[in-house]
Amino acid sequence: MLKIVGGVIGGVIVALLVVLAAYVFVFSGSFHRPTAKFVAGAYLPSGPVLVFGGNKGTGLDIVRLLRARGEAVTVVARRSSDTRALAPLGVTLVIADALHPAEVRAAFASNVFQSVISTLGSSKPGEQRPDFEGNRNVIDAARAAGIRHLVLVTVVGAGDSRGSAPFPMDSLLKDVIAAKTAAEDYLKASGIPYTIVRPGGLGAGPASGAAYLTTDAQAFSYIERADLAQLVVDALGSTAALGKTFTAYDATHRTAWSILAPHSRATP
Repeated sequence: MLKIVGGVIGGVIVALLVVLAAYVFVFSGSFHRPTAKFVAGAYLPSGPVLVFGGNKGTGLDIVRLLRARGEAVTVVARRSSDTRALAPLGVTLVIADALHPAEVRAAFASNVFQSVISTLGSSKPGEQRPDFEGNRNVIDAARAAGIRHLVLVTVVGAGDSRGSAPFPMDSLLKDVIAAKTAAEDYLKASGIPYTIVRPGGLGAGPASGAAYLTTDAQAFSYIERADLAQLVVDALGSTAALGKTFTAYDATHRTAWSILAPHSRATP
């Protein structure tokens, strides 16, 4: 009898795991389509750009695109960061830790910057995260420097997009989401002209070219870092993006499976 009960319980657990996996990899993000699509509009030259988090991942892709556009770029990185990928890009490198306010202020003092981009965040367990504290220091220094445009990259689930991310994601990242929400709120209250960009799950594959920004806070999709970087660069200096909070959306990446298996991407 006990074996039968144990078998039933085991079967139920397996079934629940299958349903959860199907939700995460096949169905999550596929139920809601954005109701609005952002059009960049007039572009203002962004002047010298200061980038925090520009030595790797999305930040590095952003730096590459900015340099291809002819922008003068300064990247801020910690002394322990790997900055070798920046060497061929012709950027200025400033060593500073975003968690130290004096070092952040010194980074701003290294040039007269017009625009700032921050992709600050950390996934290392046990490490003090810069998601709020680091971004708060950047925002304070940007306000003191009279920055004309600050683009902050956060995450779907922050602010009024709470509940838009699939359940496992918003549960596992609850502390990150809370910190990024605090950073968004701090930026909005700062008086700095800003744009906030919220991506969902990130992939490292080639750009799909189908991603866009939307003000629909309930939208969720996965997105390649290369596409996210292009959206951030497109928003930088756009007068229509000022004071806006966007979700980065890609209809070809509505599910995690489309990120893990690019060959099986759905059509928009």
